[in-house]
Amino acid sequence: MMDLTQYDICSGLESFTVIGINYHKANTATRSDFAVCTSKLEEIIQLAKQQQIHDLIVLSTCNRTELYGTAPANTLIDLLCTATKNNSAVFKEPGYTLHGMDAVNHLFKVASGLDSQIIGDYEILMQLKKAAKHARENGLLGTLADRLVNFALQASKRIKTETQLSTGTVSVAYAAIEAIRENVPDIQQKNILLVGAGKFGCNVAKNILEYFPGAHVSITNRTSVKSEDFARKNGMTSVSYKHLSRACDEADILITSTTAGEYTILPDFFNSQKQRLLLDLSVPKCIDPSVRQKEGIILMDVDQISTILDKTFAKRRSEIPKASDIINETLGEFVEWHKLFLHRHFLSEVKSKLYELSENTRCPESIQIEEKDIIIQKAVKTLAVDLRKHSAKGCQYINTMHEYLKISHS
Repeated sequence: MMDLTQYDICSGLESFTVIGINYHKANTATRSDFAVCTSKLEEIIQLAKQQQIHDLIVLSTCNRTELYGTAPANTLIDLLCTATKNNSAVFKEPGYTLHGMDAVNHLFKVASGLDSQIIGDYEILMQLKKAAKHARENGLLGTLADRLVNFALQASKRIKTETQLSTGTVSVAYAAIEAIRENVPDIQQKNILLVGAGKFGCNVAKNILEYFPGAHVSITNRTSVKSEDFARKNGMTSVSYKHLSRACDEADILITSTTAGEYTILPDFFNSQKQRLLLDLSVPKCIDPSVRQKEGIILMDVDQISTILDKTFAKRRSEIPKASDIINETLGEFVEWHKLFLHRHFLSEVKSKLYELSENTRCPESIQIEEKDIIIQKAVKTLAVDLRKHSAKGCQYINTMHEYLKISHS
């Protein structure tokens, strides 16, 4: 848990709020009810403008819907519930609200993949960028929110390059790739047969084509139209399901992803003597476990393949402290920026007054206009540094004028 008390000095952020609903407490059906499609997003934007909200970022994905803005939580909840046709009371049980630095910290964690359902998932980063871009295009991303997002993206970039939070496979489809790499040499010379052309099977097929270019890949399916269409679009070979037994015997790597509910790959399918890797990604299993008795066959089911994922997640979890340190560092940088942001109008006034003094005060002729600019910039910079440490504007103002006059007449 991060200690945010050190950032209490970051006043002015009290109105920055996030309200949301995500996978932690809401199931898929509930998240779907609060999902924000394009038309609902436009409705939220119009309502926000009517209520003169100046900062509002709407982030909606399959795992979360969140509104970030400089507005009261109830206002943001009403915006979301009105657009999604939900009662605010329904939101309260699975929903959450955060304010100030807690909301800032949450944004950083979301951007960095620390709050993703799969730790280190950086797909959310692109979705956040898109959400911020849309807010900017609609005049709902002021300087504060814009810089806040930039700092969050900065932390995310550092975490991605300086830690291993996003390394390794995070899906069964990709774990299958790792299993093949670990067990089969010279993959480009092998025959790969995919059984099943459903959504998951097609994802596996695309991974095979991407990671093993040049390999001979075939696909078959009970409904031949599916496999034929997919094969034609992706440069693969379609095999008739009635020739399944022969195709299995010819394969060096066999991957199944079907919903047959019974064993459809049997021991007597394999007659030729050679090394084979069989990956049964089907639930329930479709490869008869007794095929393991055949010489040269390695059979792995979903549970065995998932152990690769377990190693990945354990490694990612071990990187969380490093990622948290980076977030803390970047939060500190944001706080320093924000202190100056709070004094921006004062600094501008002081700078204008110094230029006015430079016109009305007699300075040594040796000081050129360019030198005056340098002196003024230095004085304002010194004032900015002092204001980070002390908030007494009056004293700082007097000191700055004194320093300027002293330097300009030296």
